[in-house]
Amino acid sequence: MLALTMALAAQVTLDNRIVRAAPAGGDAAAYVAIANAGEADRLVGVSCDCAERVEIHRVARTDGNVSMNAELALAVPGGGVEIRPGSPLHLMLMNLRTPIAAGTTVPLTLRFEQAGTMTASFTATENTATAWQASPAPAAPALAAELRPLAFMVGQCWSATFPNSTRTDTHCYTPMLGGRFIRDIHVVEGGPTPYSGESIYRWDPRARRLRYDYYASDGGYSAGFADPNATGIEFPEEAYVGADGQTMMLRTVQTGSGEAYARTTFARQPGGSWREMWTMRFTRVGPATAPR
Repeated sequence: MLALTMALAAQVTLDNRIVRAAPAGGDAAAYVAIANAGEADRLVGVSCDCAERVEIHRVARTDGNVSMNAELALAVPGGGVEIRPGSPLHLMLMNLRTPIAAGTTVPLTLRFEQAGTMTASFTATENTATAWQASPAPAAPALAAELRPLAFMVGQCWSATFPNSTRTDTHCYTPMLGGRFIRDIHVVEGGPTPYSGESIYRWDPRARRLRYDYYASDGGYSAGFADPNATGIEFPEEAYVGADGQTMMLRTVQTGSGEAYARTTFARQPGGSWREMWTMRFTRVGPATAPR
């Protein structure tokens, strides 16, 4: 059912392939779970003989307004990404040449920057959300008992859009060294310059708290604690030291679990007060696998 043409070094697979049934002349949204067991890649094009064109769409919400933007490419981090019903992302089949009837299949061709071209059959359905939920959920990875308050994030990638911006921040969490550590690799896209970073979480037996170290692609560094509580996770005061040696004092409050969580970050002002920088609302966008 799935025909693949791809570079041998790439390890990309396509699952949960569904498309909404629609009449000729209309548009139809398609969804897919892209698993990437190799290095970071990008989806740079999609096509289908059934439609005039296929676009990668991202829904943005700014100040209560909703807009739909076409993107030239979509980042596929190590672990992958889910283009799923209810998320900001979908593949839009524009101006269908033929109708797509429920129960039939439609071949779509996806072109990746590293993995090459892959053609897969997408099953048409009247209710894409129900069809997606019918797929089996990934098993939770094994973690040390002290790290289990973070378990709902591990094995998954989560993405959010910065307030009043089109920039996105995607975090992928994976267990390390038999579940004794957690690695969080994040990528910020849509800004003037590329930015990414990596955090390592561990249990500190002396402090008896969860500790993390963060390393940024621009040379910045910080370390701190992650304290679980009844509503989420508190990241108390931390000193972020930039590549220029300047220090910024930060703290973050995370609330929620399951399918979504929110993070509010504060910066300490010269007088000692705290100013809210932003609140980011993260949703699950796909599975994460350990980088090689």
